[in-house]
Amino acid sequence: MRLIQISDTHVSASHQFFRSNLAATATWLRSQEATLFVHTGDLGMDSAGQEVDLYASRDWLAGLGAPFHCVPGNHDVGDRIEINPRQPVTGARLQRWRDAIGPDRWLIDQQGWRLIGLNAMLLGTDQAEEQAQYSWFDKALETDLPVAVFLHKPLFIDAPDEPPRGYWSVAPQPRQRVMASMRRARVKMVASGHLHLHRQQVVDGISYVWCPASSFVCGESQEELGGERRLGAVVHQFGVDAVESQFLRPEGLDDLKIEPVQQILYPR
Repeated sequence: MRLIQISDTHVSASHQFFRSNLAATATWLRSQEATLFVHTGDLGMDSAGQEVDLYASRDWLAGLGAPFHCVPGNHDVGDRIEINPRQPVTGARLQRWRDAIGPDRWLIDQQGWRLIGLNAMLLGTDQAEEQAQYSWFDKALETDLPVAVFLHKPLFIDAPDEPPRGYWSVAPQPRQRVMASMRRARVKMVASGHLHLHRQQVVDGISYVWCPASSFVCGESQEELGGERRLGAVVHQFGVDAVESQFLRPEGLDDLKIEPVQQILYPR
């Protein structure tokens, strides 16, 4: 089974800064044959604040000619209130995503694998939706199949027991809740986006894959987190009981930095 993962397209209805990269990504995707396509969030530039970006994102996906399974990112449905008090995750934002894009969590059994899409933006919000997702996740992991999990924010940066990393990853308490559930199943891979970096590491027998962005890279505004600051995609090749993940760079991408236009896109 060949699965293509992209992330952090940041589609905008009004800004043109990264349109050339989105066009190159779209051209490449239309040329690819894959069993499944997955987008790991930040589909829109500011869909949590401007519905027009959500609908522009939906239209961009529709133009690819292949069905995508998507999980939302912080710029799609908001974040924990302590991270972004201006755009917290709310029921209304989640419903807009579901109406325009589809489920914010999902389960697919395909060719001997169970693939799970998890809404990372609920983790640590203390909402009823978060508790419902934990229950759903526990049920989803009740399988003898090998499992791959897709979410927007990585569970951790360097180690599962590390302290809070703020904006960059899932907070420790929900991280441990998710990982405790994963230990009861045959989880082989956790693939995420969010960091605009590519990295692969194996921790406790699980491959943790950071999918790079399709839009822009972060320069001095991002602390050093490890990984490679290049645009691209990841192709996952699933075998009987293991998955191999490969970074690929569509032709025509330009590693544009966000900093020259950051205050225009995300004014403080």
